[in-house]
Amino acid sequence: MDALEKYDLENDEEVSKPNFEITDLSSATWAMRKYRALAAKDDELKKVALEQKESIDAWLESKLQANQYSRAFFEGLFADYLTKLRKDDPKARIETPFGTVSTRKTPTGVNWSDETVVQSLEKQGLNDLINIKKTPDKKQIKKQFYFVKGRYVNDEGQIIDGASEKESVENLIVKPTKEI
Repeated sequence: MDALEKYDLENDEEVSKPNFEITDLSSATWAMRKYRALAAKDDELKKVALEQKESIDAWLESKLQANQYSRAFFEGLFADYLTKLRKDDPKARIETPFGTVSTRKTPTGVNWSDETVVQSLEKQGLNDLINIKKTPDKKQIKKQFYFVKGRYVNDEGQIIDGASEKESVENLIVKPTKEI
C-alpha cells in the first residue's frame, strides 16, 4: 500500500457516507481511489494473515509430529505390556484412571481399486456390475429445446421437466486498477 492509499484510508472520516454522491468524473475518480485503497488494505491484511497462518501451521505440525513420536513410544510400551498380560488371560485389558488399552479386530473385507475392477469387469463382459452415472447432455438439449411460456419445449412439442428459465441479471462489477 503506497502513501496515497494510506492517506485515503486515514482521511475516510471527511466523507459523510450517507450524504456523499458521485456526480462527475472527478468525484468518481476520487471514489475509485478510495475503493482501490480499501482493496489494497484487504490484500495486505490477507497477506499478513496468510504469513501468520503458515508459520502457525508449521509450528503446530512440528509439535504434533513430536507428540506423535511420543505417543508411538507409549503405544509400543502398552502393546508389550498387554501382550504379557494376554499370556495368562486372552481377554486382558489395561485399565487406569486415565484411560484403557485394549485391542479390536477389524472385520475382513475388500480393498478396492475401482479403475482396475471396472476394467476387469468390462473385459469379462460383466457390464451389469458397473454403475453408470446418468447426466443430461445440456449442450445438446439447449440446441434442440427453447422456452415457451416458462416450459422447455422442442419442435415436436416434447416438454422437459426440471428445467426452468433463468432470468438475466445485471451485476455491478468494480475493478480498480492495480497500483501504477
